[in-house]
Amino acid sequence: MLASVSIGWLWLLAAASTVLSSCLMGSMVPLRKARIAYPVSMVSCGAVLIVVCRLNGIGLTGALVGYSCAHIGLTLGLLPQRKLFREVGELWRRGEPTDHLKAPLRHQVFLAVCVVAVSLVGFALTR
Repeated sequence: MLASVSIGWLWLLAAASTVLSSCLMGSMVPLRKARIAYPVSMVSCGAVLIVVCRLNGIGLTGALVGYSCAHIGLTLGLLPQRKLFREVGELWRRGEPTDHLKAPLRHQVFLAVCVVAVSLVGFALTR
């Protein structure tokens, strides 16, 4: 289904998923450095993903859909951890240790399930 979509729309999907994910993370983490570092690292990782996919024989369509779906899954999976991110950010800002704060196992499992499920849906839509 997505294999027949124009490549321009897939670039738009990738950009929109990056912006959405970056905006959400920017609202969850109250640190300016994180707001700058997150989009830069995600775009850099996306460029590496596209190069690796192309070298392994996966077309640009599959790489862009994989990147977009991974971002969407990551964004959905991190939603339950908003409170934890804000709490860690406030403690960092005050200079207090954050070692005692850990993400609950159910949040970690939810994140993994979301990323894998949305990526599998993206893979299925490109076939």
